Amino acid sequence: MGIITSDMRAIVDSAHLCFAATVTPEGRPNLSPKGTIRVWDDNRLFFLDIASPGTRANLTHTPYIEVNVVEERSRRGYRFFGRASLHTDDEVFAEAMQRVFAEEKANYPVASVVLIDVERAKPLVSPGYMHIPTETEMRLSWRQRRASLDAAFEHHAAIHPFDPRDISKG
Repeated sequence: MGIITSDMRAIVDSAHLCFAATVTPEGRPNLSPKGTIRVWDDNRLFFLDIASPGTRANLTHTPYIEVNVVEERSRRGYRFFGRASLHTDDEVFAEAMQRVFAEEKANYPVASVVLIDVERAKPLVSPGYMHIPTETEMRLSWRQRRASLDAAFEHHAAIHPFDPRDISKG
């Protein structure tokens, strides 16, 4: 039996978004969202490095990484700690791209694949469970709250549409 349990797998499969923490060569923290996190096997996770030269450089210098994955409505997830390896033009790279692209029905440039050998994992649980006693109630509460938050953001987006070209201007 591996480190990654069926519950951990369900959280990762549901979220597909994580925040990856690495360390810069200067010893400073670097946190970066990754939208392609997946389970590789019972002991490893991976994500596609699409536009993360900083993460890639940090892992080349110091290969240790922490990845946080939280299922949005349940307000719980896991912290995965381990050692990352970068893959380009090898079997890991090809298989990872095939898995993600087949699932997403998409194809885009990928600089590398980050494969994480998970050394340990710890649960992340919202303090909201101090006043909401069950996961079912937590999910219902956040389903309703999420609808309200989404409506507010939809209103904002209608008035101030996002243009990705503006990012390069700032």
